[in-house]
Amino acid sequence: MLDRNPIPLFPLPVVVFPDQIVPLHIFEPRYKQMLADVRAADERGEILPIGMILGEDREVQGEVGCAMLLAKVLDEFDDGRLNIIGRGGRRFRIARIAEDKPYLEAWVEYVDDAEEPTDPVLLAKAVAALEKLVGQLEEVTGMRAEVGSLQNAFQIAQVTGLDLEVRQQLLEMTTENGRLHALCEYFEQMIPLLEAEGKLHRLSSSNGHTGSHK
Repeated sequence: MLDRNPIPLFPLPVVVFPDQIVPLHIFEPRYKQMLADVRAADERGEILPIGMILGEDREVQGEVGCAMLLAKVLDEFDDGRLNIIGRGGRRFRIARIAEDKPYLEAWVEYVDDAEEPTDPVLLAKAVAALEKLVGQLEEVTGMRAEVGSLQNAFQIAQVTGLDLEVRQQLLEMTTENGRLHALCEYFEQMIPLLEAEGKLHRLSSSNGHTGSHK
C-alpha cells in the first residue's frame, strides 16, 4: 500500500542501509529547505523521513531506497548550512515522483523482508569470510580495521567496500538469507584476488627475493 503522504527525496551516489548512521553536510539551497521542512514537521509532532535514493542531482537511478530519519543536528551555520546525523530506517520503493518543490518528493511503498529465520551457519560463514577479507586488506594496505560484532547482512555490508551496484542489489533483496548468500559469493570472488595481491605485495617488499643468500 502506498504511503498517504509524499516524502522528500535525496538522490546521492551512495546506498544507505537500515540502521546505518549517515553524516551529511547540507549546503545546497534546495536541501536546506528540505531540512527546514523536516524540522518543521518534527516541531508539529510529525515524523518526515528523508528518502535516500541512489542518484545524483535530480536524477533518480534506483527504485528502492532507505527512509532516513534525522537523528541530530551537529552544527548550524549563519548561512543555513548544516552538519547532521541521520539514521537509516525502513526501505521503500518509489511509485511516483513529484517535482513541485525545489527538491524532489515521492509517494512510496515501504518494503519489508519475507518472514524466515536467519540461517546461523550462513551468518557465521559471511562474518568469517569478511574477517578473512579484512585481514588480507590489512596485509596489502597496512591499515587495520575493526570488524566488531555483526548481527546481519546489512551490518556486514556497511563495513565492506562494496560497489554501489552490489549495495543496491542487497538493499532490494527481501530475505536476510538471500543477502547473506550474496555476500558469501562476493567474498569468495574477492578473497583469491586479494591473496594474489598480497603475494605481489610481499614480493615487492622483499625486492623480488624469496629467500636469504649467503
